[in-house]
Amino acid sequence: MRILAVSLCVAFLLTACQTTENIGSGPVSNMAESTILEYKNYRRVMEERDDLTMAFAYNKSTRSSGWAGQHLQDGVGYAIEQAVELCEKSSTTGLCEIFDIDGRIVWAGLDNALLARLLEPIPVIFDTQTYEYDAGTYRISAAQLKSFKAKLKYQKDFDFTAFFISGDGKSIGVGYVDGSYTTGHAQSIASARKQCQIASPEVRCYHFATNGEPVNANARADLDRLIDEKAPLTDAEVEGAGEKI
Repeated sequence: MRILAVSLCVAFLLTACQTTENIGSGPVSNMAESTILEYKNYRRVMEERDDLTMAFAYNKSTRSSGWAGQHLQDGVGYAIEQAVELCEKSSTTGLCEIFDIDGRIVWAGLDNALLARLLEPIPVIFDTQTYEYDAGTYRISAAQLKSFKAKLKYQKDFDFTAFFISGDGKSIGVGYVDGSYTTGHAQSIASARKQCQIASPEVRCYHFATNGEPVNANARADLDRLIDEKAPLTDAEVEGAGEKI
């Protein structure tokens, strides 16, 4: 298991810092809750995957983020590039800058209280079963529908995607995996489920969609019902980018 640490660009990060011109800086104290959860999920993946080099990007103007994990042989520079690219997809203004490289926060000027929240222990996930969406048990909320619609625009860039919703109506989980992984479908589902469980550890999370499509007739019917009832998303309602593994 990888040990996480907080550091500025010192000796052991010198190479990464020298090859990256957009290391973030400036005071940050009010990070969006969705971005905090994205960062925790990023940490969770890092603890589980010693075969990846990873980077997390953040835009302090829009409070959006994006992160990526790449094979070690591809180098951290590629992970940095992908993280920034994902972050920029949801940024209408400002600049996406590098926040973390391989578990070490490199952003200068982070508020101590926010830092403590970002480094809170990640809930231990004991339930590894995937529960398919069932409208008889729980029905997707309007807020979760908005998140689903917002995330759809990213799924076209990946070979495997998955979307989970929590039974408390508040949280979601998304997983994006490219075609270089032979178990990409299973990885996207596992990543989305765990992200949802980190956000809402006290309730069950349900698999709602794969590759942008509802997983069953129940999910399709409820998706169509809510789309008919709700107005289209505004730009202000679309927050956060996603992650690439």
